[in-house]
Amino acid sequence: MEEEEKKPTKIMVLSDQTEYGKNAIEHGKLLCKIFQSEIDIRYPEVHFFNESYYLLAEETNTILIVIGVLDKNSGTIKSEPKPLFTTKRAISFIRGSRVPVLVVGNKPPQSESYKNVVLPIDVDRQAKEKAMWASYFVRFYAKMHIKGTIHVVYNQHKEQIVARKVENNIEFVEKLYRNLELRYEFHPMTDTLQIDKTSIELAPNFEATLSVIMMTKFYSLIDFLFGPKESQIIGKTDHFPVLCINERDDLYVLCQ
Repeated sequence: MEEEEKKPTKIMVLSDQTEYGKNAIEHGKLLCKIFQSEIDIRYPEVHFFNESYYLLAEETNTILIVIGVLDKNSGTIKSEPKPLFTTKRAISFIRGSRVPVLVVGNKPPQSESYKNVVLPIDVDRQAKEKAMWASYFVRFYAKMHIKGTIHVVYNQHKEQIVARKVENNIEFVEKLYRNLELRYEFHPMTDTLQIDKTSIELAPNFEATLSVIMMTKFYSLIDFLFGPKESQIIGKTDHFPVLCINERDDLYVLCQ
């Protein structure tokens, strides 16, 4: 009996004719090289339906979607065309996707972007999903004989119960990375209110070019009033790439 042919994985890029869209394609090309995948470039209409691309991603074995999001810190010229994704639209799109979405700005990737990853860890129970995805970048780079490092930034809380939850997550991450024989470093912080945002601010110190965050699953009253934590990151990070993941009932594992 013949062995079933392995279906190739895809990196989907939702692009447009702006610098944001063009650089999203460049990031997509590099990711295809890292993950040994095929690139799938799409040019959605302005009034596209999110659901159509969610379904397409599932049907085409897409492991990542790349989008370029307007950076609010950038000066824009009125005559220039606006990119497809603003912060608000990007968050709306990302929240419905089962496939992780990589958000980039209008800066092209470096030659070895994503080799070093910064991973923010706090009390959230989805630490396993973030840790697993952070590991993929370093593991696939290792196949090219390039060594990378995962820099784990975590909170040291004063409250004993909260602190213990963080410790449990850190113990899991350390065990996982030790078993995978990955290079990793821990960087403890003291009661940082926004550990995701802090991870991005610290990234240049580690020569890291990616942070991995979880999207808010259920909005609280505070989120509705002031916006979820990711609204302070997406489109406000000086074009720093951020991998955004939604919590899944099944822990998706990327085959190698």
